[in-house]
Amino acid sequence: MNERMLQKLDAAAPDSSALNSQIVQAVQLTNTETASYAPSQIATAPDMMISQAAGLVAQSAAAYFDGVSKLALASQAILLKQMTENIAADKPVQAAEDALGALATDLLMGAAAAVAAAAGALEADAAGFAIDKIDQSIARYADTLANRQGGTP
Repeated sequence: MNERMLQKLDAAAPDSSALNSQIVQAVQLTNTETASYAPSQIATAPDMMISQAAGLVAQSAAAYFDGVSKLALASQAILLKQMTENIAADKPVQAAEDALGALATDLLMGAAAAVAAAAGALEADAAGFAIDKIDQSIARYADTLANRQGGTP
C-alpha cells in the first residue's frame, strides 16, 4: 500500500518546464522527503487495529489474571481459616476437605496463568508445566486423604 502511494506521487508529476527549475527542484525534494516519511506516519484503519489488538489483548489478560488471583487468594484465606477452626475443633475430615479446597484454588490460579500465557503475558510452556504440577499435587493429596479415611496408613 505504501509503495503504491509513493509510485502514484512519482507518476503524478506535471510538466514544469515553464517554471523556475530551482523552485521546482526544491518543491520536488520537499515532496519526496515528505512522502518518504508517509509510510511511518500514516496508518490505515486495519493497520491501526492490528497494532492495537496485541496491546488490548495483553491488557485484558492482565486484568483477568489480576481479578482471578484476587478471588483465589480470598478463597484460600477463607478456606485456611475454616481449616484452622476445624483443626481446633478436632474435626480432621472437614479440615482435610478445606485443605483440598485451598489446593484447588491453586488450580484456578494456574488456569488464569494459562490464559495470560496465551495472550503472551507468560510463556505457555511454563504455565502448562505449572498447571500439571498443581494437578499432580492435588491428586496426591486427594489420594492421601482417601487412604486415611479408608483406614489405610
